[in-house]
Amino acid sequence: MILESVPQETKPPNDEKTPFTPWEAVCDSRSTYIPYRPELMELRDRGFGDLKGNKLVLTAYESFYLHEKQRVVITDKRDKHELTLRDLVRRFSVGKPAIWIKYLVYRDLRDRGYLVRESSKMFDFDIYGKGPMRRLISIVYEGGEASLKKLSKLLVFADRERKELILAVVDRRTDIVYYTLSSLHV
Repeated sequence: MILESVPQETKPPNDEKTPFTPWEAVCDSRSTYIPYRPELMELRDRGFGDLKGNKLVLTAYESFYLHEKQRVVITDKRDKHELTLRDLVRRFSVGKPAIWIKYLVYRDLRDRGYLVRESSKMFDFDIYGKGPMRRLISIVYEGGEASLKKLSKLLVFADRERKELILAVVDRRTDIVYYTLSSLHV
């Protein structure tokens, strides 16, 4: 495996004096957000969300991850009932059939200690941390199509941006193997 392993993200101390209380988040039809409080900077410093006005807006992957790690409790904006992880996945997967597979890669990278952001370009994620090199993640599904032409385009773009290209190969059992793709410069 190319990416080095690190210990799982530790949960905050949970002693009797300062019990951990999950953040209260709200989910509307398009996004999940937490109303702003100064304590939210802890989440922001850990690479979660974007501050927009008086809200910390979370991506679908951040919502899934923080919900699964029991760091947030998410309620529906309309009827105020608490949403399960399954509810969130259903809500955000409309028109995005691969969202769960992409989330599995996101979760694996976060658990390894990387800061993960959705890529606005032709890649799935940008990752930061563990050294000065930024990395671009492209997900390849076992049995899916990954043409050499597409891989070549990804590699040319990564080289131009001076970033490392990582292929996250997800097999049928949802095991993930990472490969670094680079060009040979003579």
